[in-house]
Amino acid sequence: MPSLAWPMIFDWAEDPVAALGTRLSRIARQEARIHAFVAIDEAGARHDAQLAAIRRAQLRPLSPIDGMPIAIKANIAVAGWPFHAGIDAYGTRVAARDAACVARLRAGGAVLLGLLNMDEGALGDTTDNPHFGRTENPWRAGFTAGGSSGGAGAAVAAGFCDAALGTDTLGSVRIPAAFCGVIGHKPRPGQISMEGVVPLAPPLDTVGILARSVAVAARVRDWLGMENAAPLASDFGTIGIFPGDGGAGFADVVEQARGLGCTVQAIGPFDHSLQAIAKAALLIVALEAHAVHADARARNPGGFSDGFSNILDWGQRQPMERQQAARTLLAQATEAIERAFAPFDAVLMPTTPHAAFAFGESRPSGTAYFTTLANIAGLAATAFPCGEDAKGMPLSVQAVGRDERACLGLAARLCRREDVLF
Repeated sequence: MPSLAWPMIFDWAEDPVAALGTRLSRIARQEARIHAFVAIDEAGARHDAQLAAIRRAQLRPLSPIDGMPIAIKANIAVAGWPFHAGIDAYGTRVAARDAACVARLRAGGAVLLGLLNMDEGALGDTTDNPHFGRTENPWRAGFTAGGSSGGAGAAVAAGFCDAALGTDTLGSVRIPAAFCGVIGHKPRPGQISMEGVVPLAPPLDTVGILARSVAVAARVRDWLGMENAAPLASDFGTIGIFPGDGGAGFADVVEQARGLGCTVQAIGPFDHSLQAIAKAALLIVALEAHAVHADARARNPGGFSDGFSNILDWGQRQPMERQQAARTLLAQATEAIERAFAPFDAVLMPTTPHAAFAFGESRPSGTAYFTTLANIAGLAATAFPCGEDAKGMPLSVQAVGRDERACLGLAARLCRREDVLF
């Protein structure tokens, strides 16, 4: 039974049928170039939108996301849709039932639009999938949309959908959000169910949200697990600044933060190498992913690309003492992060050290250096745009901390994005 409270707060601006029609028209014009989707359920989406329109006319929406066009990453089960996680070995598999997070979207009346491209097995940062194709950045042809949720970042940026579900293990929601100039929110672990999601590294995996605005991201987040959540934080006592050069866009956001009337200061000493943390985390991911896919690789080794298999095998080749050293380093880094971040409502840091890059060019290092910290420490993080680089590609900042409402609220106060449709 719909809550009587929903009509009082329901402010979705567009008629659901018209909204879907607009998104489908954009897809018709641009999807062949961008390739954000691996499957589109137009008939199902139109049916969902028509039902949402009827509820809207009756002032009986099911939730604040009733009628919202949302797309789903290909490692999240949607009943009747392909369920391959970007891996050819699972290419013919069809989901028998919805993942828990998708079932929750359906219960809220969301219009489920289609399945999104991703890096193979959710391990990568380019969404150049050897089995299902390459996703292009809507901002510029030939540039990556990031990964592993690159289809989600591209679809949201192009206006194909208003929000998308992705997964984030070392930054796989926030990196494509940064590269595509949209919002990317990673909750703390356990806040959104992982049931029905193909894992990469279960200790680090989270379901996350990409959206065109912080308000939409927060609305989807609340419905997925925090229906009665308090309003987003708007007043902040102390905001931390992570050390390092985040560029002009990051500096501008820091200055905006000072204008909020709160204390803004650098966090305490953080002596751990971001490169060493990221390498240790990748080793743990490789070990976890090897266990996840071991049976399928034994049955069908040709269904996994050489690149994906090589990373999993690299993890297995590392001696036990190196594996243990990686776990020890991550435990020590987690303690250091918790100490450094504890005095602050949230900490601002770059999302990535660089903007999106072109396919085929020398790959920049350190893409996941900043994003990895929130995963290993179990923190929430909200990435938001902060201008463009010299090539006109988006730059991004993330608000990181234990309090999701503070991260989302700080992003809402500081995000100044102009809506760009392609």
